Amino acid sequence: MSRTAPTPSTGGGPPPKVRADIIEAATRVFSERGYHAASMAEIAELLGMRKPSLYHHVRKKEDLLFAIHEQLIDELIDETMGVLSTSGDPAEKVRGVLRVALSFVARHRDGVTVFLQERQAVSGERWNELVVKRDFYEQMVSRIIAEGSATGTFVAVSPTIAAKAVLAMANWGYTWFQPDGALSAEEVADTFAEIALRGLEAR
Repeated sequence: MSRTAPTPSTGGGPPPKVRADIIEAATRVFSERGYHAASMAEIAELLGMRKPSLYHHVRKKEDLLFAIHEQLIDELIDETMGVLSTSGDPAEKVRGVLRVALSFVARHRDGVTVFLQERQAVSGERWNELVVKRDFYEQMVSRIIAEGSATGTFVAVSPTIAAKAVLAMANWGYTWFQPDGALSAEEVADTFAEIALRGLEAR
C-alpha cells in the first residue's frame, strides 16, 4: 500500500503553512480556553509577540485551527499506515492500530482535545479536506476488519461500524488518560485490543 494519503484539491490553492511554534501555542490556548473563547491576543502573548506580529504569519484564527487538524490527521495517517504495511495478521494489526492511537493521544493530548472538540469549527472547503482525510483513516481500519472477516478470523460484521467502535475506545482517552498513571499507553491499548478482538473473534 502507498504511504501517501489522498490530497484533495483545495480549489483556491493550499492554505499558508504555519510555523510549528505558533501551532503549538494555538493548540495549548484552544485546548484550555476552547476555540471560540480563545483570542489571537492570548496566542500572541504565549508566543511572546504582539498581536499584529501574529497576523504576519496567519490571516485569521481559523487558519490556526485548520493547521492543528491537518498536522494531527497527517501524522496519525502516516503512523497507522506503518501498521498496515506489516505482514501481521488482522488481529495483530488491530492491536497495532490501537497502540498507535493511544500513543498518539498520550503525546498530543491538547491537540486531540482540539481535534475532537472543535471539529465543526472549521468550515467550507477546508472542512471537506479534513473529512476526506478522516474518512481515509477510518477506511484503513475498516479494511483490516474486512480482511479478518474474509479470512474467517473475525465474525462477519460491518467493517465500517466495527472500525468506529475500535477507534472510539482510543479516541476518548484524551478525557481521562494520564501518561504518568498506573498503565502506559501501550498497556491501555493492549487492554482495549483484548476487548475488541474477543468481540470480533470468529467462534
